[in-house]
Amino acid sequence: MVPERTLRLSLTWGLGGTAVVLVFMLFGTGLMLKFVYEPTPGGAYDSILYLQSSVPFGQLLRNIHRWSANGLVLVAFLHLLRIFYTGAFVAPRQVNWMIGLLLFAAVLFSSFTGYLLPWDQIAYWAITISTSMLDYLPFAGTGLKQWILGGPEPGPATLLTFYAIHTAILPVLLLFALPFHFWRIRKANGLVIPRSPDEDPAERGDMVEAMPHLFMREVTMAVVAVAVVLLVSM
Repeated sequence: MVPERTLRLSLTWGLGGTAVVLVFMLFGTGLMLKFVYEPTPGGAYDSILYLQSSVPFGQLLRNIHRWSANGLVLVAFLHLLRIFYTGAFVAPRQVNWMIGLLLFAAVLFSSFTGYLLPWDQIAYWAITISTSMLDYLPFAGTGLKQWILGGPEPGPATLLTFYAIHTAILPVLLLFALPFHFWRIRKANGLVIPRSPDEDPAERGDMVEAMPHLFMREVTMAVVAVAVVLLVSM
């Protein structure tokens, strides 16, 4: 059972569920891309060209992965804003707020590591410039930059490190953190219910069954998200 008032689209805009859908679209397309992609400086760019020109629906597959990643950054950011402006980060939800920030950082770092993988000029120099900003950090900046790159500049070690982080470490983190994130929402009695100052916080209003009311709304938002990504990718 869930409070009927939490089913309003204007309360959440389906941002949390949409983010989960985009994550699993990234998992699915990323897994298929691994069958073609070669994580070496000599083969990375050629494997991308082969994917786009010789693999059936290869260009579409890459587009879905790319636009899902871009959409996830936007949706996750808007989700954090929604949580903040509805006050859903205070006790007893402060732990889940920190988990959400960790998830958002993982999303951003996943996009950052994935940007280098095509190993073209745009990716190479974008990573070079962005990591060079670390040189301005006092004391540990230069050492941190060389640790991330595996040397003084992007090279084979950088590509292999970014590939491992992008395809193994961050997906595993998301797979463990996302269910825990949703479990914490459940432990906090579901979504925050907007109320007037004179309303009893314990009063949750009319309750309805999660199936089919909540389930159908989540499925609808998932279908819309998939349709938008497919449309843009095509």
